[in-house]
Amino acid sequence: MTARRDPRCAHHPHGSVTKLLLLIAAAVAIYVVLMGVARKRRRAAEPPPSEPMVPCAYCGLNLPRSEALGAAGCFFCSEEHRRLGSK
Repeated sequence: MTARRDPRCAHHPHGSVTKLLLLIAAAVAIYVVLMGVARKRRRAAEPPPSEPMVPCAYCGLNLPRSEALGAAGCFFCSEEHRRLGSK
């Protein structure tokens, strides 16, 4: 009498290929997730867009245009320098 092999216990050569493909797919998925996280961190770390700088007509101090006080076509760094006017 010959012993019959149980087909469920037989070595399947395709099983190791499937495991390798799953491992590669998992590695690719982890890489994609990590790159997405890194990209978001880089975007958050980018400095805000630069703003035009203007010199104070009295003392010459450069300051952002949004913070400067304007009068008669000139920019000043403070109310005091605006009162004193340009040199």
